[in-house]
Amino acid sequence: MVVYEEAIEIPLVDDDEDDDDDDSVEEHNQEQDSVKDDEDYEENEGNLQVPEISRSATTTPLSHRNTVDDDQDEDYEDEEVKSNERGRKHARSDHGKAPKKVPLHLLEKRRLGRIKAAEEFAKKLKQTGIEKVENINLRPTGLFQPVLLINQKNYSSDYLKKDEQMFALRERKTLRNNTQVSLGNTPDIADLKNGTAEPTDMTVAAEEDIDLSDANKTLVIHAGSRTIKVGLAKDEVPLVVPSCVAIPKSQSIFNKFETPITADQPAEFEEMKSTIQQSFKERMRYYKRKVPYNAREQVLTFNRASKPQFIEDKNDPDPKEWINRADRKYYGFEATRCSKESFTLRYPFTKGGSFNLSSPHYASLQDLMQDVINLLDYALSSDGLSLDRAQYSQYKVVLVVPDLFEKAHVEMFLRTLLTEMQFQAVAIIQESLATCYGAGQSSSTCVVNIGATHTTVACIDEGSVLENSLISLNYGGDDITRLFALLLMQSKFPYKNWDLNSSHGWLCAQELKEKCITFQDANVTVQLYNYIKRIPGQPLEQYEFKVFDEVMVAPLALFYPEIIAYLHSKQSQESGNAKLEDQLLPSRDTFTGTFNDWRSLSQNECLNGDLYCGWNQDEEMLSRLLDLQTNIEELQNEDPSKPDRRKNYTPLEKAIIQSITNASISLDVAKMTSFYSNILVVGGGSQIPALDFVLTDRINIWRPRLLSVSSFANFFKKLTKKAKDIRTAAAKSANPDDEDKSPQKIKDMINKELDEYWDGIEAQNGNEHLLPVNVIPPPRDMDAAALTWKGATVLAQIKLVEELYLTSTDWDMHGSRILQYKCLFAY
Repeated sequence: MVVYEEAIEIPLVDDDEDDDDDDSVEEHNQEQDSVKDDEDYEENEGNLQVPEISRSATTTPLSHRNTVDDDQDEDYEDEEVKSNERGRKHARSDHGKAPKKVPLHLLEKRRLGRIKAAEEFAKKLKQTGIEKVENINLRPTGLFQPVLLINQKNYSSDYLKKDEQMFALRERKTLRNNTQVSLGNTPDIADLKNGTAEPTDMTVAAEEDIDLSDANKTLVIHAGSRTIKVGLAKDEVPLVVPSCVAIPKSQSIFNKFETPITADQPAEFEEMKSTIQQSFKERMRYYKRKVPYNAREQVLTFNRASKPQFIEDKNDPDPKEWINRADRKYYGFEATRCSKESFTLRYPFTKGGSFNLSSPHYASLQDLMQDVINLLDYALSSDGLSLDRAQYSQYKVVLVVPDLFEKAHVEMFLRTLLTEMQFQAVAIIQESLATCYGAGQSSSTCVVNIGATHTTVACIDEGSVLENSLISLNYGGDDITRLFALLLMQSKFPYKNWDLNSSHGWLCAQELKEKCITFQDANVTVQLYNYIKRIPGQPLEQYEFKVFDEVMVAPLALFYPEIIAYLHSKQSQESGNAKLEDQLLPSRDTFTGTFNDWRSLSQNECLNGDLYCGWNQDEEMLSRLLDLQTNIEELQNEDPSKPDRRKNYTPLEKAIIQSITNASISLDVAKMTSFYSNILVVGGGSQIPALDFVLTDRINIWRPRLLSVSSFANFFKKLTKKAKDIRTAAAKSANPDDEDKSPQKIKDMINKELDEYWDGIEAQNGNEHLLPVNVIPPPRDMDAAALTWKGATVLAQIKLVEELYLTSTDWDMHGSRILQYKCLFAY
């Protein structure tokens, strides 16, 4: 048997205090460490014996004592003396002395005390009502059985504990790796693999150099109803391609000729025209502009006598090579030169990038999407970009979508770009927000976008589009073109048999509109113009003609859209395509099955004709404004049986007032000043001289007096507080009749406060300060039609875009749900 000589010495941290201090510390900690001392004693009971029979494995056995010389015996004796001295000074570290053992009955008493305390604590939780109850005894039913949750705090896994484990961030890392390869970093990676370069700093540098917002590898696409603007994010101006497809008539399913517009119009049209002309005369009279009394007769006489002058093709300043051979489909610029006799023109887009489901020229949704893909291929392969399909996977796309978008259209477009065309990643941004980026507007702004077929009004605040301020109007620049051509026909325009439905006829109307129309009062007089008549297969003819008020009456239709609605009713393409609409159904909520597209209160009020303009009763207007939040909630909670397809023909100035008022009241009434001071007008249809002056006048004319006063914000805040106090008092009252009487009390309070408000203004001798109206033109002489595209290029070059990119893996795994996490707006 081996007997060990002495025990293990486990010295603790030396304490420089006196022995008395050590004893006091030991007495203070003795009760807290009694359980631990007991466990240590039981585990080391066999090891912590007296030095003569110690079982320490580090000492020399007695059986070998005879091999140790006398010097070693002296050393052991010295060590033993030192150990005893340390043991007296550090009582806790003396393992030769057994610690005090805690009795078992005392441990049991402590255990019962802890159980009793836990029971008392559970009773207190139950009394306060915050007790957690788990029905683990209930037998689960159904197909899916509940799984016990894992306490992530104590679980050994790192799942979802680090940012890099999130799906979006892992996808961003994958996108960075793909971008690294596409940016030409392959040689560096090869050097690292071959060992010819140091992998320490170069790897970090390559990771930092990767930029997902690289302008050289990012495309920006803005699809409109008449043009597609596409280009790299580094480009100053976009490549503008007509969004038009010409197919041979033999392949067309709808070959019905539309009835051309003629000069002969019924009395209904003439009455609307007279209303606009009367407004024009009143404006000229207000600004003291002289109108010739026989101007109309001068125009008619000259135009009747105008004779053509034939010119040679080589002298044509803008020659056109018309396409008459219907052997294939044509896209973009080529499609606009196809003759009407051999081709049918199709337009796959409408209102800011939505698909043209109302076109009768498409038999199926696949047919329309094929036109979209081929049109984008044509634009990307043009001279400005020169990209082919094999290069798409190296490029990312920033797509501009409408403000009041339809989710089904956006998701279909994204699916096409990611799966069909196989771009690397796609991010989306709304039109009005992109416009603010392009214009550099950081304050609250009202954006008016006058496009070819639609006009939109939206309020932007702090980088977000306010949903209940959105308004989409069903008229635009093309309607001004059509009305101007009709007015010219009624002025005996020398172009005989002018067909606006043909390519050459429509191009002629566009050129005349860009050359003639204006809002400058000083330029509205009898003026002489000339134009070149171009018809495929016929010699060129140059005519001279005169115009008078047609140049201003036509664009005034933006403020009198009833005449545009009349012209739309005479066009067959407005009938729609039910077959196509059934193939792309509106988006619905996954759980409730209700329509979940964006719904704007301003849009709904415009469709119902419930406008603030024209109200003479201030009390009713204030009551409506106080209930605005309730009306918004009711609109969002409605479950319509089908989407609202009604046309919106609200006058432009009234739509702006409606949008700004609802945006300010629902957000902050003090924002109204900023919105009226920053009205940004953009779009191809806004390039009319002096439009900003006319729009400012129209807003000041139609804005209600109550909403025009600069002190309205403080007055409305005071009114809101008092109405809230009345409702709160009625809700807390024990008498149920008080709640029924609260609406009448609020009405009486409104009348009282309103009388005091107007009396205070009248006391200032009627010098009421009105909110200023300021219409902002596009900054830095930028093209108003390309400003939205330019704003999207700004987004494509900032760091934020990394969090907005969708990849094909995102789409395959999550579908449209991923848009809820990778959008600047609430999708």
